Amino acid sequence: MTVKIISRRINARQVTVKLVDGSLIQGKINLHNDDAVVQRVSDVFTKLPDPFVVMFEATAEGKSGRVLILNKKNVAWVSPEDDASPPGEEEKPLESAGSFLRDRLRSP
Repeated sequence: MTVKIISRRINARQVTVKLVDGSLIQGKINLHNDDAVVQRVSDVFTKLPDPFVVMFEATAEGKSGRVLILNKKNVAWVSPEDDASPPGEEEKPLESAGSFLRDRLRSP
């Protein structure tokens, strides 16, 4: 008997999913997968052989905080809602464009 250890690592991305029946669902999907390299939301739908996708913290039909298991065949489109940086990379804050102008105005 073989035992598969299920990982609890989470690399979540916020997405909006439209199903073929017209329903819209907003929630998160986990990009971490023990069996394949998954770096983008599209990889979950194209590279993984599992016919189902688990969404969590989902809002559908006016109810929030749900966990949904979606059949990929019923998904019309998926739109990622955030531009998260790859794991291990921290986002660096952008320097304000106004700081240069502010410094120029203060100098004599």
